[in-house]
Amino acid sequence: MPDLNLSGLMAAIGPAKSGDPASSFSVRAIPDFPRHYVGRTIGGQPSLLLGSEAGPFHAPVRLALLEARFGNLHRIRSEAGDEREELLSVITCTSQDAQAQSYFIHVCETIVRIVGNQPKLPDIVSAVQRLIDLFRHIARPATRSLNGLLGELVLIAASRNLPATVGAWRSSDYDRFDFATGDIRLDVKAAADRTRAHHLSAEQCQPPSGTAGLLASVFIESSGGGQSLQELLQSIERDLAGENVLILKVQQAVAETLGETLLSAMEARFDQHLARSSLQFYDISKIPAIRDGIPPEVSKVHFMSNIAGVAPLDEEGVALLAPEGLIFLPR
Repeated sequence: MPDLNLSGLMAAIGPAKSGDPASSFSVRAIPDFPRHYVGRTIGGQPSLLLGSEAGPFHAPVRLALLEARFGNLHRIRSEAGDEREELLSVITCTSQDAQAQSYFIHVCETIVRIVGNQPKLPDIVSAVQRLIDLFRHIARPATRSLNGLLGELVLIAASRNLPATVGAWRSSDYDRFDFATGDIRLDVKAAADRTRAHHLSAEQCQPPSGTAGLLASVFIESSGGGQSLQELLQSIERDLAGENVLILKVQQAVAETLGETLLSAMEARFDQHLARSSLQFYDISKIPAIRDGIPPEVSKVHFMSNIAGVAPLDEEGVALLAPEGLIFLPR
């Protein structure tokens, strides 16, 4: 997989110097992707420019932090100084915030790999739509806690089959279980006080008929000298090298979870050694829970369950419960 280093390319580009502010860009070609460019607008805003043949009309998209226009003629000026017009789809980060621009450039690396060298316009629209959805999320409030997300990411990073684990990860924050594959349903619970007492719902403790439930318990403790969320995500992306759709899935899930807190949360640090060593798995059917006697008219029952007295599962126990669950165990 080529090292795109779009941030390095972008750092060497000055703002466009003349022309229509909406359609003129100073650019550099992306190595190994000669039809695609990174560039800057007259205002210096970073942009990704993707080349394709002409295609059907697609309406432009304008968000608080992002603009996208598809399959239009744009005037570009290369590093050699020559100017020309090309048919390009252009995605621009309109924010002046340096963190937002850096994050935009990083996610654009995944988009470039997904569309490839010879994309058709509908392929570009489809990939860029996922980038648009991601930036919609980071303009909204967070939907879950940072600690909860870190717990899920620690399990992913440690798992013996990382691509399969990411493939089983929730597709949205509304999924009942954090991970689901085959006959296994798994929920991750993170504790910040080194006690295995977790908030659960009655629904989580009663997986669907024909499935087995696992609970992963992990200690997530703030640590100034620990690993940052950004470093944890980078390690996961390295381990997913070549699995570009899965990398984008991780990026989207993180954005949906953290919303407008995402950029500031990237520097949050936790004790990765404590987290990894504390990760344990439990049979959901064995943990203390409210399962019976709930009237059918009552729903969304939540409670705190202390599982310190429950024996965690070893590899053999997980295999007996559901062989598919072995993918989640640490390598």
